[in-house]
Amino acid sequence: MRIAVNTRLLIPNKLDGIGWFTHEVLQRLVKMRPNDEFLFLFDRTFSDEFIYADNVWAKELFPQARHPLLYRMYFEYSITKALKQWKADLFFSPDGFLSTKSRVPQIPVIHDINFEHRPEDLPKSYANYYRSYFPRFAKKADKIITVSDFSKNDISNSYSIESSKIHVAHNGYNPAYRQLSGVEKTEARGRFADNKPYFIFVGNFSYRKNIHGIVQAYDEYRRLGGMSKFVFVGNPLWHYTEMDNALAKSMYADDIVFPGRLEINDLVLALGGAQALVFPSYFEGFGIPVLEAFAAGTPVICSNNTSLPEVAGTAALFTNPENIQRLAEHMHTIEKNNLTTERLIQKGLEQKNKFSWDSTANKVKDALFC
Repeated sequence: MRIAVNTRLLIPNKLDGIGWFTHEVLQRLVKMRPNDEFLFLFDRTFSDEFIYADNVWAKELFPQARHPLLYRMYFEYSITKALKQWKADLFFSPDGFLSTKSRVPQIPVIHDINFEHRPEDLPKSYANYYRSYFPRFAKKADKIITVSDFSKNDISNSYSIESSKIHVAHNGYNPAYRQLSGVEKTEARGRFADNKPYFIFVGNFSYRKNIHGIVQAYDEYRRLGGMSKFVFVGNPLWHYTEMDNALAKSMYADDIVFPGRLEINDLVLALGGAQALVFPSYFEGFGIPVLEAFAAGTPVICSNNTSLPEVAGTAALFTNPENIQRLAEHMHTIEKNNLTTERLIQKGLEQKNKFSWDSTANKVKDALFC
């Protein structure tokens, strides 16, 4: 069988949530199916590190698809042409984008459809493209894979897709995350917070991630007597005025640290050394940082909406993302209540065992080939 794969998000040193999904699944999938041929389709010069086995070929297509106008050119023309030329039996797209013109069977991974519910969180051109094309992709797909029961129900209800067509393959987490020793936690505080305790956020900076709300909650937490710093790991996804305004108004901005995007060894240290992960998103299709925090033995404070209760189970402190006061109180509880903190750590270590990339890859394989 000849399987063409959309691998445009496999970019060295720049793997984000969907990029990690693509990497973790494909490196397992191609080895599970050694008698099949895989053609990885990139939109830029690719790295050999992503050619995972001898049954993988790679092709660079034009143009680099990073804007809605270029999405149309790339998926409607370049991908369509490549599928025809290679005589592909199946097109697998881990980031959800498909060709509406190709007659080749296609299976996307639609991680979530946040843009249908919160289009204002994205630049208008992106929101318009997603809301125009993803309903078409969902109808065009032979099957759909998604990463949570929440997203399955949301896609089914929003696009009137039979639920039997949608298969769930929960995300996993990087096994590099682990509980740190006392010496390592001291090192983390020294590197990221001037030797002080700190809370942490990990992810892209966008309105959907509620960075402005975290800053406001951190100010309130400090007014409650809290003394820890706050570390934001990541980079801006779009221009984000509300975040800039919240930081400009913060009385404690000097204690908010932005180390940028961290490589995995540094991220293991940063997350494992934190008092808690603060993750009050407005919308998540899954929320991999929650699992990573559990694996690191770091308590989690997160939203009580979308997929996060499904992922976190009973192992987190939950709040409505709009409730700044409750978010601040949860941070204060983590700092002051050792019993609560230890309970959350233990429950998190148990909860993370329900998820793995091996399980994800097996479920993707079953959806693709059954």
